[in-house]
Amino acid sequence: MRLDNTKVKKWKDLVDAFIRQYKFNIDVGLDRLSLQAMEKDNKESIREYARRWSEVAAQVNPLILEKEMISLFSNTFKAPYFEYLVGSSAQHFTNLVVIVERIEQAIGIGKIADLIEKNGFSWKKGGTLKLVVKTPTLSIANFFIPTPRNQLP
Repeated sequence: MRLDNTKVKKWKDLVDAFIRQYKFNIDVGLDRLSLQAMEKDNKESIREYARRWSEVAAQVNPLILEKEMISLFSNTFKAPYFEYLVGSSAQHFTNLVVIVERIEQAIGIGKIADLIEKNGFSWKKGGTLKLVVKTPTLSIANFFIPTPRNQLP
């Protein structure tokens, strides 16, 4: 849309034209699905992500209760974070952020394995191949096969 200069006589005319042009952005509000679709950036700390996520959550109508916030925020994480957050009993959003930070620290020092799934195999950071054979209800076998680093995909 091009702004016709002959129709803009006052600031109010400019404001009205702006609102007409961008009204769609106001009408399409944020919802719970937009919160679930959010992801943490690689360079973003847990606290920065939690702050950004909660700022978006504050704009959702109707307002989100804290219990629902905890559930929605937990669902934005992938394995191995999600596996540990599912069993979390955090009652407050701030407690959940601390739990996520502790999970991140545990991954960083190697207490929790950060696995990358590839075609039925899991490549553990550090050059170990993990073969997992599962039935729908239980794991049949876990084999750890050491591999040279140069053979990793």
